[in-house]
This record gives sequence, C-alpha cells and structure tokens, in this order.
Amino acid sequence: MVSDLVCLSKSISGYGMPMALTLRPEYDVWKPGEHNGTFRGYNPAFVTAARALELFWSDGALEARTTALGERVGRALADTARRYGLPAPRGRGLARGLPFRRPGVAREVCDAAYRGGLLLETAGPHDEVAKVLAPLTVADE
Repeated sequence: MVSDLVCLSKSISGYGMPMALTLRPEYDVWKPGEHNGTFRGYNPAFVTAARALELFWSDGALEARTTALGERVGRALADTARRYGLPAPRGRGLARGLPFRRPGVAREVCDAAYRGGLLLETAGPHDEVAKVLAPLTVADE
C-alpha cells in the first residue's frame, strides 16, 4: 500500500530550522507564493536540509545504524516486557513503546525516567504506553 500523500513539517533539516514538505514529489510542486504552509519558503531551512541529505543520506550508513538502533531498543523493551509480564512492545524503528495494563503506570514510568535523566512520554488512547523516541544521534552507551 502506498499513501496518497504524506506531509511533514518541523525541523526536518536536522539543523533546527523548520520547513514543510510533501513526500510525494509529483505533488510537491508550487509556484512562488502558492504554498502558504507555516514553514514553507524559509531558504536557510532548505539549504540545511539539502546539506543534511548530502551528509546523512548519501550512503546507507545512517539507515543501517538507525535500523540497528531500533532493533536494539526493540529487544531491550521486549526483554523488559518478558521480565515483568507486560504486553509486547509497540512501534518500529526508534519510535517504540511499552504498554501497561494498569491505568497510570505509564505516567509513573515516564516520571521516574525523567527523574533519572531520560525523557519519555505517554502514548496510546488511554496514555497506557511509555513511549521512547530515541534520537538518530543516540550513542551506543
């Protein structure tokens, strides 16, 4: 299945500058002044995004590292789930989450993680998942 349209906006460039784009290039065609997206047309963002593509996506190294890190996070969460009798982790890549059966536990886990210097957030329709969004630049340690 192929999505009809995928739109993104935020700091896609990797350098902290906001921009918006459409992932189907045939639809991401605009004349000057036509696109009124919040982040569209900010030239430094496009320049830094192009540089990020050159640096990080010119070969398969970042993709391979991201895949390996995602699998590592997935294994760690799966081990934790087995150890504590929790439901299987959710997600893929570096966006993973550990669901809890009892209401409020995911929030408690996120709060405890924060006190320990790790930023997690809750997710799911009832905030029952402690979600990990590890950065692409996370160190192996």
